[in-house]
Amino acid sequence: MKPESQQYTWWEAGIRAGWIERYEQEMIRFMEEEFGRMNEDVRCALVFTSLFLKGGHTALPLDQSPGEWATILGLDHEQSAHLSDEKPDIERIKESVLISDTYDIKPLVLQNSLLSFRKYYNQEVKLLQWIKEKSENNYITDINTYIRGIFPENEGNEPDWQKVAAVLSAIKPFLIISGGPGTGKTTTIARLLVLHQRMNGRSMRVALAAPTGKAAGRMGEALTRELRRLNVPGEILKDFPREASTIHRLLSGTEELGLLPLVEKKKLRYDLVIVDEASMIDLNLMHRLISHLGEKTRLILLGDKDQLASVEAGSVFADLCRKKRNAFHRETLNFIRAAGIEDEIPETAHAGLDDSIVCLTKSYRFGPDSGIGRLAAFVKEGGGELELLDSIFKTYNDLNHEHFSFQQEQLDVVIKSLLNKLKESQTLYDPQKLLEYWKSSSWLAVLRRGLTGTDRLNRLMEQQIAAERIVPIENGWYHGRPVIITQNDYGLGVFNGDTGVCIRENDREMWVYVESGAGLRRIKPQRLTRFEPGWFLTVHKSQGSEFDSVNLLLPKTWNSLISRELLYTAVTRARKRFSLFGSEELFLQGIQNETERYTGLK
Repeated sequence: MKPESQQYTWWEAGIRAGWIERYEQEMIRFMEEEFGRMNEDVRCALVFTSLFLKGGHTALPLDQSPGEWATILGLDHEQSAHLSDEKPDIERIKESVLISDTYDIKPLVLQNSLLSFRKYYNQEVKLLQWIKEKSENNYITDINTYIRGIFPENEGNEPDWQKVAAVLSAIKPFLIISGGPGTGKTTTIARLLVLHQRMNGRSMRVALAAPTGKAAGRMGEALTRELRRLNVPGEILKDFPREASTIHRLLSGTEELGLLPLVEKKKLRYDLVIVDEASMIDLNLMHRLISHLGEKTRLILLGDKDQLASVEAGSVFADLCRKKRNAFHRETLNFIRAAGIEDEIPETAHAGLDDSIVCLTKSYRFGPDSGIGRLAAFVKEGGGELELLDSIFKTYNDLNHEHFSFQQEQLDVVIKSLLNKLKESQTLYDPQKLLEYWKSSSWLAVLRRGLTGTDRLNRLMEQQIAAERIVPIENGWYHGRPVIITQNDYGLGVFNGDTGVCIRENDREMWVYVESGAGLRRIKPQRLTRFEPGWFLTVHKSQGSEFDSVNLLLPKTWNSLISRELLYTAVTRARKRFSLFGSEELFLQGIQNETERYTGLK
């Protein structure tokens, strides 16, 4: 009899261990029924192409072995023990009737050792073609006349990249503006809108959008506030949008369900579409957006290329923002100088996409005495010695580090602090004030499942609330309960990532107020079906939000989800204070774990 470790093939072992899920099993069954039995190399490649897609990748690198694929997906040694450490035979895979390296209509495409499902390959190709078409300059005359007075005189040592971005928006049908927190993305957009209003000399059709309702709400509020701060005349201000929508809501009027395609694809008839938090946009959503833009519609993407990528497949924003510094082609530089910008700006021989990207580098939020800014820079730059990290935490007053290993007494302290906050919230009945109250501080975790995940932590918190009878509870609901929406619900008008709070009105009825877009939705609790308690959030769920104080809980042991992008995102959610609960060694190891997504866009 064979030893236990040799009783199963990788396929059988994967099914037993659960990492080959029902979807992959049915996919292989269907394809073999349609196209005939496939060899082991092809079968393994197809299974991992599907698993990679679930992991956020749009392609499988065939120049690596199945064992390496398992490591990328975070499978442990026991789960991957039956997988080969030898690279697959690409020539043998190419022979499969399922795979093409051309435009033949086959389920998968193999290009440059990357294997992709045809749908995602086609979306990447179309996106690249669209970008190429939108990379040509559309020059205007007398740009200096229009921009004069919108931007203050530059007194810094480096170019005013906000002004450069606004100038480029006048000639670029497609523009990317990347910058960290506090680098002035909203200010740039406010002034950019004034510039375009002057250039057009008429009311402009402008759409503001973001991937989540939470981000859309923040975008609309911040832009309106900034336009007022700039003292924009009322007759101009009235033409600008006051709130942003989710991208899904923006596209909802262009797409119809049905068996037959539309005779003519509906287009978004805007002069300008501006999308914030673009790092959260997955490939499929980006493809849908560009497919419905009008021919003359300009698109501007705002985001931070160092943040976490989208949860779904693709990392569009990070893939596109790969230029190392702000530098532009000579023709573009001539236009920038014609706008009155005399600063020394580097020149590059390359035009194309890089010519349509501006990185905002100056932080107006985090000064030289900001520990949050220093720590964010340390993370973004790839870390350093443990002693340096420890010194950063000890030097700055807005940083705090505590050792934390999820011992019961440690959890009791955290839960008690939240119970006290819940008690204090019982005197607040104004929905907006109660939402702001919970935004003052947030507990973030890396994982959702497991002993250190948000599911368990939220469950422990709500069990303790019930045990101590702090508040009256009806069907799980109580006054002050924070929640987060986990799935779009168009009927209720709430979207994945929206935050809300439960309020007992007139000492009787319970209502949930959800912050979606720029407004509040008042909903009966029993109508909400896709939500979670908001006591503890994953870092992914916190994207698009900012808090006065952020507390990050690291798991007890290493997990591949602890990445540079995740830690940078967590740190930069904090405005006034950041606290790390866990091992500095794990934090440093995470900084050195830079996320790589395998996509055709790269």
